[in-house]
Amino acid sequence: MKKVTAIFLAIIVLVTAFVSMTGGSVTEKILPSLNISADNISYSVSENLYGLTLENESNAVDGGLVSNLVNNNSFEYTENPVAGWKISAEKYSVLSEEGLNENNSNYLSVTIDGTGSVKNIGYPEFYNYKTYQVNSKKANSADMPLKKNEIYQFTAYFRNVDFTGTITASLSAEGNTDKYQFNIDHCSEWMPITLEIRSDVTADGALLLNFEGTGSFYIDQVTLVPMSSYGFGNSSWKYISLRSDLVKAVYNLSPSFVRFSAGELDPSSDIENIGSWKNTIGPLETRIQSYTTVNKNVYSVNSNSMGMYEYLLLCKDIGADAIPVINCGIVTDKVSDYYEKKNDYDEGKMTDEEWQMYLDSISYCPGTEEFASYLQDVIDLVDYANGDETTVWGAKRAEDGYKNSFDLKYIAIANCEYGDLFWRNFDEIYRAIQGNFPEIRIIICTENNSQTAEVVEKAKSLYRDVIVDENYCVKGGKLFDKSTIYDDEDRSGLQISVGNFSVNTTVGDTVTKNNIWSAIENAAFMTGVERNADLVQMASYETTLSKVNAQTEDTSLIWFDSHQLLLTPDYYAQMIFANNIGTHYIETDDELPEGIYRSVTVDTDEKVIYVKLVNTTRTPHKININLDGFKNVNNPTAQFMSENFKSACNELDEDLHVAPVQSELVLNENQIVCDVPNYSVSVVRIPYGSNDGSTLFKLPKTDLIVPYIPQNIYVVVSCVLVAFVLVTGLVILLTRLKHHKKIRDKQKDK
Repeated sequence: MKKVTAIFLAIIVLVTAFVSMTGGSVTEKILPSLNISADNISYSVSENLYGLTLENESNAVDGGLVSNLVNNNSFEYTENPVAGWKISAEKYSVLSEEGLNENNSNYLSVTIDGTGSVKNIGYPEFYNYKTYQVNSKKANSADMPLKKNEIYQFTAYFRNVDFTGTITASLSAEGNTDKYQFNIDHCSEWMPITLEIRSDVTADGALLLNFEGTGSFYIDQVTLVPMSSYGFGNSSWKYISLRSDLVKAVYNLSPSFVRFSAGELDPSSDIENIGSWKNTIGPLETRIQSYTTVNKNVYSVNSNSMGMYEYLLLCKDIGADAIPVINCGIVTDKVSDYYEKKNDYDEGKMTDEEWQMYLDSISYCPGTEEFASYLQDVIDLVDYANGDETTVWGAKRAEDGYKNSFDLKYIAIANCEYGDLFWRNFDEIYRAIQGNFPEIRIIICTENNSQTAEVVEKAKSLYRDVIVDENYCVKGGKLFDKSTIYDDEDRSGLQISVGNFSVNTTVGDTVTKNNIWSAIENAAFMTGVERNADLVQMASYETTLSKVNAQTEDTSLIWFDSHQLLLTPDYYAQMIFANNIGTHYIETDDELPEGIYRSVTVDTDEKVIYVKLVNTTRTPHKININLDGFKNVNNPTAQFMSENFKSACNELDEDLHVAPVQSELVLNENQIVCDVPNYSVSVVRIPYGSNDGSTLFKLPKTDLIVPYIPQNIYVVVSCVLVAFVLVTGLVILLTRLKHHKKIRDKQKDK
């Protein structure tokens, strides 16, 4: 049966591919041409063109990038302080008096009379697959990724009140039987206990502490870290380590920059929650934690284990510029309320005193001690990143594990959606940064593009050296329209950063919303970014990481569960674009078929031309690439991905369907005939001069790519096969019955 199914599917793939490749016609056509001349090398391309945004939503950081497997590890989740924990004891409660410190005040108090236990299930999945329907069973199931023969470092702070007895730590999963015993007799004050625990199995499991004895004790700041994780044991990674496969996936994207939040407790609903990056550095137990709650069953932790130091260090390790995004001193989620109150004030419904009191409740006000302190935090941030060890904050960075400067070049400032209130605070922050660190470039982040024009005009008149950040996270189809948005833009204006872009495609049924069609749309937009790289300095995809069934966004480049990760077509499009980018743009003379987007850059130092071609049609094409003025052209290659179905995607626990492959191209007297497959994203690499192509970007190894068949075709094929088998079986049965009847009739005649 499997063999028959495979044959059927192969026939369907071949027929579909043939029809798609021929476009329904086999008529020979004159090949369109793309003419590339060395005389048309134009403006420089930004060195920071493609980057990423890392956010803590969707378990991207805690429960993902950060290797600690313990969820709600300090009992600081105010909505439910024991979320993630299963506790069996005579008595237990979460207390805050005499905690570890004022930043980490909560801890678990446990009283035992005989036996008891405390279990942490890790970061669970919340939803049914491909939905946002909460699955209570999943949300309460153990989901720590235990791996066979992995050694885990367990650490927890204990304080013994009057407990007498023994405690064992173990990894709870079928097949794990080892228990690691310790006592806390010496812990009259808060003391850390550290053990190394081994797993004998690969499974979803939990951290289990069993108690036997009588009395009370306290627990806080619990961690369980795989000792093979990225950075573990490295003196620079002093406080945490990272999940290795996610670091590798991010590294392979070659981001030139990484954007991240600089310490704000997200989302900030009052002035106290604006926070400071200073709360995210130093020992983990001294960092302030916060949480985002979707509903009582769905929440995400922000332990700030991935703090300012760790973001700066990760950027240094992967060769990316760090872009901390700071708040301008206004709470994040009062925009609608602000404009309602402003309208009341403008109409005389609020007095000047009432208006000022309101502003003071949602923002720091220049001229106050609070604003001066906040401004100093910004100055200290640059000192922490770049200052030498003779400075207060440079010395603190060295103490945290890195002596050299992180060479911070950018700071992004958010909250311009507040209009005049933003500009009031921005002006003070801008002048402070420029006065102390004129080398730092400032980016203004526009969360809502409806305000972009206003921001641009204001910045052009007062702050011409800033970069204005724009966002294009849109529904399917709308990003194609944005690919030409900068073509006619005034070149005497401000430089642009596309802070976030992505498309939530309407094609296909996977909740992750990433398939070959979304990759094509994103790639088409990126050709426009490259074509206008004299104006657009940066472009950052949003978002980068999401845990499956714990997502708050549908468009991540990388999806993962506890044990594995999934690289989307959008990921691969970003990868081949970012790893094949030149130093200058080349204006081209071409007449390409409708539906093909293109950009051409050249690296004049490395001597290689990069041709990006995005085919949005079901028709494959051949294109003549004609080269003029480039000597010793040799060894051209193409990296491309293509599929016959727009909905083609990759999913966990399935064959790999969409990923780039490389092909060799034929050069004939400075002319290359290039195949542009249907529904494809391609990069043609053309070395010249002294470059023989051996140093060009090489694709990471992947699993075998298997042709994608949409689910509805599987259903049809299955129905046809079932019908075929039934009919065939019925025919055979009737034939045999008829045959036996003839034999019986003959026997009767005898």
